[in-house]
Amino acid sequence: MAKYHRTYQHRAYTSRSGYARITEVLRESARLYNASLEEWRWAYRAGVSVSLYSQYRELTAVRAEDEFWGGISIQVGRGVLRRAERARQAFYRRVKAGEKPGYPRFKSSRRWHTIELAGVTASMVKARGNYSAVRIKGLPEIKLRKGLVLPDGDLKALTVTLRGRRLFVNMTYEVELAALPASDAAVGIDMGVSDRLALSNGQAVGRRRKPNTRLKRAQQRLSRCRKGSNRWRKRRAVLSNQQHRERVRNRLECHRFTTELVRRFGLIAVENLQIKNMTASAKGTIEEPGRNVAAKSGLNRSITEQTWGLIRSQLHYKAAWAGRELVVVDPMFTSQRCSGCGAVSAANRQGKHYNCTGCGMAEDADVNAALNILNSALAGRRWPDSRLPAAS
Repeated sequence: MAKYHRTYQHRAYTSRSGYARITEVLRESARLYNASLEEWRWAYRAGVSVSLYSQYRELTAVRAEDEFWGGISIQVGRGVLRRAERARQAFYRRVKAGEKPGYPRFKSSRRWHTIELAGVTASMVKARGNYSAVRIKGLPEIKLRKGLVLPDGDLKALTVTLRGRRLFVNMTYEVELAALPASDAAVGIDMGVSDRLALSNGQAVGRRRKPNTRLKRAQQRLSRCRKGSNRWRKRRAVLSNQQHRERVRNRLECHRFTTELVRRFGLIAVENLQIKNMTASAKGTIEEPGRNVAAKSGLNRSITEQTWGLIRSQLHYKAAWAGRELVVVDPMFTSQRCSGCGAVSAANRQGKHYNCTGCGMAEDADVNAALNILNSALAGRRWPDSRLPAAS
């Protein structure tokens, strides 16, 4: 069995004063992050180097004089500095790659939701009777749900997240996972909008549609409030909870069908879609305004609703855990190529139908694309017929 890092997210609870303390820690963490970026900006202009470990030493000196940081675990402050260092390194990486730099920005305390620890020990999470608790110096006791069985492995990372009224603890463990029994079945997956996923064996996962009624109502009620008022804060929390429910519902739905795909197929082929480019705005500029802006905006919303990136991410790590092969192929011409004879013609595709004028093949357009994706992944390798329905 191989060892992997696996993250478990659990709903957590604390006292009323505990929530206030966590909010205070989040606020001070945002200030420390901003101070770290400000020092880096000053040093950058002065031509002086500032490293992560030099800021670690500065934090140690600050803790000797500052009452707040002196009374909290040093791993909390180091986690903030490490997050700032990641932002700086990402900036340098984008500059070297010739991309849009995206200069690191200061963070508002309202947008700082997570307490990240730079180092963890097994003693931070302990079983206490019929529940488990997270104990970190300077933070309140955080209780996890009753009956929770902690994984049998080494604790590698821990974060505490407060979003709206909900408190979550993410724990990353190094665990041993056994690969699934070998499977000779292979499948190609076409990600689309009319169907969320179309498989090369003819099966499909239906389009996801957000339940916009409740979200829209919560957004409308929030928009009627004066920003910063008590009612505005309450209704913002209601909207946050509604958005969280939808995120969890969608994530669980993705888990269901990605787990089933990994269980059934030994080889899974997907497209290397550039989602960021596909959902770019069509507004253009004042001098050169875009065309069909409303239609493109609607298409962008439809694409983002399907959360293709989340599906790809889940397939990636689940395939690694299960010992499956995940192949990412170039999406060029997959929707225009005939999976039977290989002829490429945009005229052959008519909406949801694909009719090849060369060999006469008639097929669902998305299934034809999925077959092309699978054929590209196999690239001459012998594999059982992917069009035979796989046993469920």
